[in-house]
Amino acid sequence: MKKNILMLFFIFSFAGTVIAQENFKVGDEVELNCNCFGRQEWVQGKIESISGNIIKVRYGNLKNQFQNVVSGSNLIRTKDQTIQNANDTELRNQFRTEAGKYLETVKFYAPFYDRNYKIFGLPAPQNLQKSISLLAELDALCQAKYKNIKNFDRPWNKDTISLDNPQTWCAIAAKRNELEKPFRTEVAKTYSQSLLTITLDNLKKAIKDTKNRTVDETQILLFERDRWKAEMIAKAQAKFAEFGVEMPTDFLAQVELKADELLNLINQNAPNRNWEKPPYNDSAVESFIRGKYLADSDYKGVKVLKIGLDYATWKKYESLSYLGSDSNFRYYKVEYNEYKRGWSLIKLPNQPFCQAQEFIVGRNGGKIVLVSLGGSGIFMRCQ
Repeated sequence: MKKNILMLFFIFSFAGTVIAQENFKVGDEVELNCNCFGRQEWVQGKIESISGNIIKVRYGNLKNQFQNVVSGSNLIRTKDQTIQNANDTELRNQFRTEAGKYLETVKFYAPFYDRNYKIFGLPAPQNLQKSISLLAELDALCQAKYKNIKNFDRPWNKDTISLDNPQTWCAIAAKRNELEKPFRTEVAKTYSQSLLTITLDNLKKAIKDTKNRTVDETQILLFERDRWKAEMIAKAQAKFAEFGVEMPTDFLAQVELKADELLNLINQNAPNRNWEKPPYNDSAVESFIRGKYLADSDYKGVKVLKIGLDYATWKKYESLSYLGSDSNFRYYKVEYNEYKRGWSLIKLPNQPFCQAQEFIVGRNGGKIVLVSLGGSGIFMRCQ
C-alpha cells in the first residue's frame, strides 16, 4: 500500500513538472504580478528554477528579490501573453467604441441567454422588433471584425452584462433566433399583466379586509371560475398574439392562487356572520332598490331578501362647482342634494352564501334617483 501511495505521488509530481515545463522553462523572461516594490504591479523577471509545479522567478539582483508562484497561476505570464493581452485590450476598446450602442439591447437579452444575469428590463412593445434587428446588426459586426474577441475577466461583476463581456455579446447575438421566442413571451407577459392588475389588487384588498368585502367582478372569479377564465383567456390570447407568441399555460396561475386563498377565507368566515339590519325603513326607497336589482343584468337571478336604511330622514349636503373668478372673487355654482344610504341582503345564483351590499339613493325634485347600487358584498348567512 505504501509503495502504491509513493508511486501515485511520484506520478502527480512528475505530471506537475511536465505541465510547468510545457508552459515555462528555466531562463524564460516573464512578467510577474507581485508587490515587489511597494505596490501590486507587473514587473519584469526571469525564471530561475522549476521544481514540480513551483516556479521561482527572480525580479532583481538582490538575494531576496525572487518569488515562487504556482504553475498555471495568473500571477505569471510570458511576453507573448503580454503582447496578446495588449492586443485583446485594444480589440475590446475598439469594440466599445463601435458596438457600445448595442449595450441596452444586449442587457435585455442576457438573462434569456444565461439565467445568472440580472434582469435589466424589457423594451417597449413598439421597440420589440427593433431590438431583434439590432442583435442581427451586432452579429454581423462580430462575424466580420470581432470573431476572436475575448471577455475581460472581472469575477466581481459576473451577474451583470457590460462592456467587459464582448465575447458574450457576440454569443447572444449569434443565438438571437433561439432567444427570440422566450424573449417575446416575457415581453408579452409583462405588457399583458395589466389585464390582471385590477383583479389581483381587488383580491388582495378583499383578503386584507376584516370582513373580506369582495367586488362583483371578483365574485365571478370565485364562484364562476370557468366563465371568468374563458373571458380572460380570450382577452389574454389576443394580447399575446400581438407579440407573435402563445399565452403561457400558467399566465393565470397567480390570480387563481389568490382567488383560492380568498375563497377559503370566505368559506371559513361567512357561516359565522349574520345580517345586521340597519335601523330605519323607507318603503318607497326599498321598492325602488328592489326594482333596480331585478332590472340590472349584472344581478340576473338575484333574490333581494332584506333592506334597511342608515338614515331616518333625507340627508342634505352641499356641492360646489367652480365657475370662474375675477380680481375680487371666485365664483361657484351651489347645488343642494338629498340622499339616503342603506344596505340590502341579497342571494345570487351559483353562490353558497348571501351577501350584504350597500346602496345610495338621491332625491331630486321629490323624485328618487339611483346614485350607487352594490358593486361589492360581505358574505354571510342568509338568516
